[in-house]
Amino acid sequence: MHSLLPEEYSILKPWVDVLPGNEVSPVYPFGGFVININVATKAHRDTGDLSLCLILVISDCEGGELCLYEPGVVLELKNGDIVLFDSAALTHFNLHFKGFRASLVMHSDKAAEAWIGSRNGWKDHVDFRSTYIPN
Repeated sequence: MHSLLPEEYSILKPWVDVLPGNEVSPVYPFGGFVININVATKAHRDTGDLSLCLILVISDCEGGELCLYEPGVVLELKNGDIVLFDSAALTHFNLHFKGFRASLVMHSDKAAEAWIGSRNGWKDHVDFRSTYIPN
């Protein structure tokens, strides 16, 4: 993602670079992930998401296509396929299916932007350190 979409990468990575305790996100540069197992979703937008989300399909099924409403696109994703799109701006859903279908959805939260500058208001608090400092 860093080499193919450098602008989007630079939007996502700043807050995961300053996680409490110097932790590293397991889905870097995204801040979080969801595992969907055998789910057919209703049309929705993830308005709390920041920039892009990435979906990795884990599937042995018929059907389950990912639909992006505004561009009128239906993606027939197979096991191992990956798709990136702006989940806050595009209405999306997946169709019903037969068999096993799972997906790993990586995303970042818009609210995390407050973490970068002020650590959600705790940055200068005496009882809070954004990084571990050994005694």
